[in-house]
Amino acid sequence: MSALLFIFDAVKTNWVYKVVRYLKKVYFRNDKRVAAFVVCVAIASGFWFLNALGKSYIVDINIPVTYSNLPNNKTLTSKLPEQFNLRIKAHGFTIIRNKVSFLFVPFDFNVNDMTDNRMMESRKTSFDFPTKQFVSDISNKLSNEIEILSITPDTLHFQYDKMARKRVKVKPMITVNLKKQYQISGEIQISPDSVDVNGPQPMIDTLKFVITEIQKFNAVEKMVNTEVALKEIKDVYFDPQKVTVKIPVEEYTETQLSIPVQLMNQPENLHIKLFPSKVKVAFLVGLSRFQEIKTDDFKLYVSYSDIVDGKQRLKIISESTPDFLYDIKITPEEIEYLIEN
Repeated sequence: MSALLFIFDAVKTNWVYKVVRYLKKVYFRNDKRVAAFVVCVAIASGFWFLNALGKSYIVDINIPVTYSNLPNNKTLTSKLPEQFNLRIKAHGFTIIRNKVSFLFVPFDFNVNDMTDNRMMESRKTSFDFPTKQFVSDISNKLSNEIEILSITPDTLHFQYDKMARKRVKVKPMITVNLKKQYQISGEIQISPDSVDVNGPQPMIDTLKFVITEIQKFNAVEKMVNTEVALKEIKDVYFDPQKVTVKIPVEEYTETQLSIPVQLMNQPENLHIKLFPSKVKVAFLVGLSRFQEIKTDDFKLYVSYSDIVDGKQRLKIISESTPDFLYDIKITPEEIEYLIEN
C-alpha cells in the first residue's frame, strides 16, 4: 500500500494528475470511481512505458560532430560532414539519454588520434578514410551500451593545400622605455633569429619574414630576457612558435674628452693652422665600459677641399668613434683656419 501511495504522490506532480483533477471537477464531481480509473490507466501506461524503454531497439540517430587536433603542418580545404548518421542497437533508456546529451555537447572527432597521425607524417595532400574503421572508437566514446551497426557517410575525405616550407628571419616588435640614466648597451638579440615556416605554397612563396607579438617594456633598468610568441598567420605554422628576446641594459654616465682635429689632404708646401685645434666630444657611456675609453679611439678631421672651395669655416667630420657610445656631440661643429706663408 505504501508503494502505491508513493506512486500516486508522484503522479500528482505531472500532467496526468492535472487532467484527472479537471475531469473530476467538471464531469465527475459525484463519481470518484471514474477519477480513480483514469489514475490507474495513467499509472499502468507509465509502467508500460518504462517496460518498453528497457527493451532493445534498432534506430537511426544523427549526432553533431566537431573536429579537433587536425594536422598542424597542413591546411584543410575540403568540407567535413557536420554530423554522422548512426544506425544503432541499444536499450530505449540509452537511446533517449544519448539523444538528449547530443543536443548540448557534439561528438568530438580527434583527427590525429583517430587516424594514428598518418596525415601528419605523410607528404600527400589527399586522404580517404572509411568511417567503418572508426566504429569501435566512436562506440567507446558514446557508450559501451550502444552497438553501432552502420555509419553514414561511409568515407571521410580530407583534402589539403599543397604545402611548402622554408626558413625566414624573425623581426621583433618591441618597445623599450628605459628608466632615467639607463640605456640599451648593445644589440637586441633574437634566438633563434630565423624560424621554419610551413603552409600553403602561394603564401610561403611570398613570405619574407615573420614578426613577434607586440611587446612593451616600461621603466627598464636591467637586462630583459624573455620568451615572445610569434604573431600568428592563418594557415601558416612556425617551428619553433616562440623566440627568446635579450635586450642588454645598463646604467650610463655622461663625460667628455678633448680630441685633436686633423686636416685631410693637406698639400706638403702649405702650412695651415686650425682654430681651435682640439674640440670637445661629449657622450654617454655605460658604466661597465667607462674604463675602455681612449683618446686614440676618436678620429676627427676637416677636409682641405673645403678650403679650396673658399669656405670660411670647416665642418668637422667624425671618421671613427667607439661603437658603445651614445649621443655623441662635438663642440664646436665647425672650426676656422689660417693659411701661413
